[in-house]
Amino acid sequence: MIRQAVPEDVDALDAFLSQYAATSMFLRGNLTAHGVGETAHTHGTTYFIHADAEGFRGVAGVTNGGYLMCQAPNAPQGFWHSVANAVTGRKIAGMTGEPAQIEQLSAALGLRADDFAIKDTQPLYQVMIEIVAAPRDGLTLCKPEPLDVPMLVEWFADHHADTGMPVPEALGIKGLAQGFVEKPDAWILRDADQPVAMTALNARVHDVVQVGGVYVPPMLRGHGYGGAAVALHLRSLYKRGIKCAILFAASIFAARAYEAIGFIRIGSYEIALLPAPRLIGATI
Repeated sequence: MIRQAVPEDVDALDAFLSQYAATSMFLRGNLTAHGVGETAHTHGTTYFIHADAEGFRGVAGVTNGGYLMCQAPNAPQGFWHSVANAVTGRKIAGMTGEPAQIEQLSAALGLRADDFAIKDTQPLYQVMIEIVAAPRDGLTLCKPEPLDVPMLVEWFADHHADTGMPVPEALGIKGLAQGFVEKPDAWILRDADQPVAMTALNARVHDVVQVGGVYVPPMLRGHGYGGAAVALHLRSLYKRGIKCAILFAASIFAARAYEAIGFIRIGSYEIALLPAPRLIGATI
C-alpha cells in the first residue's frame, strides 16, 4: 500500500506536495532542507508515499523529533492504517496538517481527542508579499544578540504559557532563546531602542515562506507591533526573491493583526500535540 521514499523520489514528491502548498510547508520545508531519510537533525523526515499509475496519491512524514505530517486529500482506502503501521515502534509527539486528514490519521493511530494536550484548529492565511505595505517610521528589525537572551527567556516562557505549546525537554526555555539568537531568519522589532516584538520563519520552500514564532509582550499588545514585525520581515524577504507567505493564527487578535497587513484566510490548519511522546503500537 505504501513505501518509504528514497532520494530518487524527491522531485516527484515535491511536485505532488506543491499542489497543496499552503498545507504542506512543513513537509516541503523539511524535504528542501534535509532530503529524505536524514536521521540526525530533529527536523529530518522519513516520508511514506502511496503512488499508482496516475502518480502520487498520498504522503505522510515523521520527523526525528516525533512529529507526523500528512498530505493525502484523495487517499485511497487503507492509506491511514498503512501509515499507522509504518510508524509502529516510533515515539510520536504530535501531528500537524489539514484538519480532516489529522482526524483520519489520529483515528488510525487509535488516538482520541482527549488524548491530546493541545488539539487546535487554527485559521490559515496567505499573502502575496508585493502588497504588504511598510509600517510607520521608527520601527526597525534587528538581529537578536547574545545580550538579548535574558529578555528572550522571558518572552519564550510567556509565549509557551500563552499558547500551551510544550517546551522541548532537551532545550528548555533558555535553549529556545539561545537558538533564536542563532537562527538566520529570526528578528526582533524595535521601536526606537525598545524591543517590542519578535518574528521568525519555520519553513522555506523556493519562493514561499511560512511565518512562525511571532510574539509581542502582553504590556505592548494593541499597538500593531506583531503585524509590523511580520510586515518588515516579509518586505526584506521580498527583496531576496520571496513572493508568498503562509501562516496560521493562534488567536483572534493575531488573526486581526495579520489581516491588517494583507493576509487573507484560505483555510484551516490543525496542531495536535500529545502531553508526552507516545510509543505507537501496531494497528489492525
